[in-house]
Amino acid sequence: MTGRYGNFIAGREDFEGEETTLRSPADGSVVATVVLADSAKTKEAIDAASEAFKGWSLTSLKERQALLQKLADLIQSRSAEYSQLESLNTGKTIRQSTMMDIPLGIEHINYFATTTELPAPREILHPEFPGTRGMVQYAPIGVVGAIAPWNVPFLMAVWKLAPALLTGNTVVLKPSHHTPLTALELARDIKAAGFPDGVVNTLTGSGPSVGQTLVASPKVNMISFTGSTATGERLVSGSSGVKKFTLELGGKSPNIVFADADLAKAVKGVLFGIYLNSGQLCESGSRLIVQSSIRDRFLTMLKEGLERMRAGNPLDMETDVSAITTEEQKRKIEAMVQGGIDRGAHVYYQKLIAQVVPKDGLYYPPAVLTDVPQSTPLAREEVFGPVLVALEFESEDEAVTIANDTEYGLAAGVWTKDRETAKRVAGRIEAGTVWVNEYHLLSAAAPRGGFKKSGIGRELGLEGMMEFTQTRHIFVNEGGDIDDVAYGLVLPE
Repeated sequence: MTGRYGNFIAGREDFEGEETTLRSPADGSVVATVVLADSAKTKEAIDAASEAFKGWSLTSLKERQALLQKLADLIQSRSAEYSQLESLNTGKTIRQSTMMDIPLGIEHINYFATTTELPAPREILHPEFPGTRGMVQYAPIGVVGAIAPWNVPFLMAVWKLAPALLTGNTVVLKPSHHTPLTALELARDIKAAGFPDGVVNTLTGSGPSVGQTLVASPKVNMISFTGSTATGERLVSGSSGVKKFTLELGGKSPNIVFADADLAKAVKGVLFGIYLNSGQLCESGSRLIVQSSIRDRFLTMLKEGLERMRAGNPLDMETDVSAITTEEQKRKIEAMVQGGIDRGAHVYYQKLIAQVVPKDGLYYPPAVLTDVPQSTPLAREEVFGPVLVALEFESEDEAVTIANDTEYGLAAGVWTKDRETAKRVAGRIEAGTVWVNEYHLLSAAAPRGGFKKSGIGRELGLEGMMEFTQTRHIFVNEGGDIDDVAYGLVLPE
């Protein structure tokens, strides 16, 4: 499965520019060639989005939702192609793409295509000024620069595009140059669905070429970014003018397991929380915080679960272990784990996979580490790989303290049969999403985002939609003379 992709600017696929070849991290095979956009092409896309906004912002909510629904139906009809392309480009298992990422993205477009949660304009009274009334409207922001990461490219493109389009904005989408293919297929289907030219423009290119141009442009009114905390901080510092930012950044998410939990279910949830997509998810549950009285038993159960996980070619429907998407990320994982070991961490278990995975692919064996010094990057920083750090606690207060002892606050899990404990602990965790007896499940109706260095603003749900709007207040005097007093301050009789 190979193809050639250009950039989408003003409704056409543009093949002008430097081409690069993409290889699958699953097995090293050539997947596609893509054209890389430069700063000049990015400015063309920004201009196209700015021009298209003039008409798109005037369309009705009903019209916009109808186009989103048509887009969802088109993708559904090609879902098997999307799944195959997503796995080839990212190295994630075909089972994950087929059963989770692509169908979830389609469902999320459906949510925005049918939601009734977006507030209608509302009337207000001005208690200070009898005889007047106000109208509060929710207006689009304008041109949105959407910068998506390489780990879940289809879902991230959907999360950027659907709420922005629903609320009347136009978009310049920059998928990662490592994994742009499903976003580029999405651009083709956006055209086929009948969206006006220039409403969505999709560019493959580097951060310095495309991302920085978006951030620097005075015509881009908002940046929606998902990626590392360090990159997010650089984008904000490099912005010119007054621009809105939403940032979904890194995480070092805890999974807290109490002694009274359903341990069989908790084991599955912890394994799913860290090893889905080989840990290459911002909210991956990379820190296991387990009560001391069950620590050894729980670690044994985790090891047994890891031994059952099947390694092999991710394009085989029976494979459980995803590849590492980039060579750079694989090297980072290796360095962080080795750094932890050098400072006293113990490898409790590491799965043997070298003999069964494709030899030209990129893989890191799923691992569990104990005795990790809290001062090490392995314990405190985002690994973004299939590496679980196991910690233990005695009391509830200690569990919460350990969970919150990080600069990040994206997500967390709490496992207990006691509803009051779950409610109490979840309410003390400094994170934007806290799952109770569950992990990783994401609803389009629920806001998603982080505390502390994990981000600013929210995606999805009503809160995510409202991020793409700005309020307009219209003040109406219905014929009263209440303003005579005010006018008299500068205009005496």
